[in-house]
Amino acid sequence: MAMPVQRSLFDAIPGFVEPPAQPGKRRALLNPEDLPAPEKFGPPRIRFGTSSWTYTGWSGKVYRDVAAYGSEARFTERCLAEYARDPRFRTAGADNLYYAAPAHRTSMLARFRQQLEGIPGGFDLCPKVWHGITVNRYTQIQRDKWRLGTDLNRYFLDPEIFVDQVVLPLQEGLGPCLGPLILELQENAIEPATFAGLLDRFLGGANARASCNVCVELRTLDHFTDRYLDVLSAHGAGHVLNSWTRMPPIGWQHQRLLAHGYPGKAVLIRALLRPGRLVENVGGTHLVPGSKYDEAVEAYQPYDRLHVRLDDVRADILRVIKDVPDLPIYTVVNNRLEGHSPETIAELEGSLWGFPSDGLRGTGDAP
Repeated sequence: MAMPVQRSLFDAIPGFVEPPAQPGKRRALLNPEDLPAPEKFGPPRIRFGTSSWTYTGWSGKVYRDVAAYGSEARFTERCLAEYARDPRFRTAGADNLYYAAPAHRTSMLARFRQQLEGIPGGFDLCPKVWHGITVNRYTQIQRDKWRLGTDLNRYFLDPEIFVDQVVLPLQEGLGPCLGPLILELQENAIEPATFAGLLDRFLGGANARASCNVCVELRTLDHFTDRYLDVLSAHGAGHVLNSWTRMPPIGWQHQRLLAHGYPGKAVLIRALLRPGRLVENVGGTHLVPGSKYDEAVEAYQPYDRLHVRLDDVRADILRVIKDVPDLPIYTVVNNRLEGHSPETIAELEGSLWGFPSDGLRGTGDAP
């Protein structure tokens, strides 16, 4: 189906005039803090954003002109300020904080805060918690990539390391720009009751030292038990409703949480990949995996357009927003879901608030 022609957001901003090029002069580098900041779409309680933001394929769609930054390195360092001015976005997933402890990324955190503070309508980041807390046993690929000497992680779900290396540096570095923390727990073979006990100890120990707004993302379906939900409720933690390869759809998880009572201080949805599906047969209930990360990367790069619309995933997201009226709802969409997460978000917002998706473009639109 042909995509609708999209109008420029700047056509609707009174007083904004594109500065003319100066012949014979070197083009000045873009300062994203000088760009206008249109009013955000929708109520502050409902916060949409993408999973990371440094994609050059979004030039002309989210970013006015990536080349205007002068270099890819400068674009990567400065573009968050432009991204945050897009009226579609009130949040983003800070996946880059997964790869090193925030205690060692203080300059990065300061740069993020400087680019985000004062955004009209408010904006916050949802950091993905450092792998030193969330991985039980490292794969060989991870060991090679991160130069690790052993597969066993002795800091897995260690509340003291979590507070000292993750929570406190994030709170100090990002301040009011800090949203819920995404505790993505890598798929593992830990027995469900043992896992629930480890999580109980972890959340209790962390909350004893610091007030934490944590949302737990499971990658192991067997861990999604009533005991797990009881642990979340006891410690004020949330559950991440994830659309991912080896987890059932968001709607299935949502129904479990509705029946139990939604835990935590916020609802966090991560629409990452086409999810798995549960199939019942003579041998019992089995999970048929959804799309794989590597396959989606190969199919969708450079993430400059939608390739597919996953109507079931979209319907599940809209159902969660409708069914949970009393909590902040963060929806973080990955490019690997449909190919171009900003457009996925634009169409979801259009479904919620009634305006056409061709009016939902960001600061990247050219007049």
